[in-house]
Amino acid sequence: MNIKTNILLPFFSLFLASYTAASPEVRIKHIKNTYLENLNQIDNGSNEHTLAIFGNKKNNSIDVIDVERMQHTDEIFTTHQITYTADKVGNFPKVYAVNRGSSSLDVLDINSMDIIKTIPLTHTPRSAEAVNKTLQLCAVSGMNKAMVSIISAKTDQVVAVVGDDTITQPVNNHGSHATGHPFWLDAHHFVLIDRSKKKIFTYYIEQLADGRWQTSLLNSVDTLASAHQIIPRKGRYFGEKDKFYLTVEGSDTQYPMIMELRLIPNRGLIKTRQLEIYKDGLSPLTTHVHHGDFHPHQKLIYVGSKEGNFYIVNYETMRIVKSFKAGKGAGHTYMIPQKDLAIIINHKDKFVTAVNTKTNTKIKDIEVSISPDYAVGKKTIQAHPKYHASKDGKYFYAFLTEEGGFYQLDLDKLQVINTINLTGKPAQGSFIKY
Repeated sequence: MNIKTNILLPFFSLFLASYTAASPEVRIKHIKNTYLENLNQIDNGSNEHTLAIFGNKKNNSIDVIDVERMQHTDEIFTTHQITYTADKVGNFPKVYAVNRGSSSLDVLDINSMDIIKTIPLTHTPRSAEAVNKTLQLCAVSGMNKAMVSIISAKTDQVVAVVGDDTITQPVNNHGSHATGHPFWLDAHHFVLIDRSKKKIFTYYIEQLADGRWQTSLLNSVDTLASAHQIIPRKGRYFGEKDKFYLTVEGSDTQYPMIMELRLIPNRGLIKTRQLEIYKDGLSPLTTHVHHGDFHPHQKLIYVGSKEGNFYIVNYETMRIVKSFKAGKGAGHTYMIPQKDLAIIINHKDKFVTAVNTKTNTKIKDIEVSISPDYAVGKKTIQAHPKYHASKDGKYFYAFLTEEGGFYQLDLDKLQVINTINLTGKPAQGSFIKY
């Protein structure tokens, strides 16, 4: 048993008997209240306090982890289907629980850890992480329909809906979601990535004098295959402010790509350049680009492919400057600038890959999962974003979806030092400072 668990034992022993006898709903509230009452009495040697709030797609619930103390503090059930992610709503003290099997979002108050409202939608939601901080609007893309709902982050009301109100899915490609991730190009321009039509649509939104919101479709761009996301900048982009980079997943006949787009205000996006992502000897059938991530100090994009190859792209020259082997389902990369380190999440493998971001070279593969070997390449073993590193860059934290776990990785030793076992399948969510 680790030191942190020993510190918490006196608090949990005080209510152990009543906990085992209570109903599940009472148990959840009891854990939450007792934990928060004693929070300030626990010294973990860190002044950081972080909550991981993740959707659990099997349990249809939201798991809450106190990160620094490595404790599972809460589980909130949504009563909806496929509660996949819990996306933070800008600077508001709440998350939107995205129920991919129901036409709704649940609003979770972070202070009380209670669901305070359900927002009905005309489509099942895919993602709700795109928040326009200027207008305080949240864009939510569709799972079963190529649509985007615009929600007021203040009132949790749908104020506009765009797209095609028809159930659809991509054809001849590597996925089933109707849309890619929602994205704000600036305060007034946003996109709808239609994966069936293989197009990206640009919209303009403004508020009228009477308070209503009005949207206008500006244009569309062909993406050649289904597209996944416009790469989030996160303060790490060093190119021209009107340029954006789209990950195009590929299809049975089309290699995946990084596509460069330029925003013409009030006219929409236009395509300027594109770069196919593959190695010699690979066919389009074996490749699939997921997410890209910008390097924190250099004009580079890190992007992986499902077969396990990893590529480093110079977005100024639009060339692949380096590649190496990672793991199956190589996808998201978490940058840790204070350590000159990056962690590649190999979603369908049992290890993450550590990279030196000064030299852009692979350091080693680090096993993080105990999933059986037959799951490799077939199951989503490692969770989707978000991920978290401590302020000093000493620790990295992430969820494991298939086995239901949460781990702490020591970035000096490059090995897992602590784990939490959960039930269900935590899929995606947020890390929130408190």
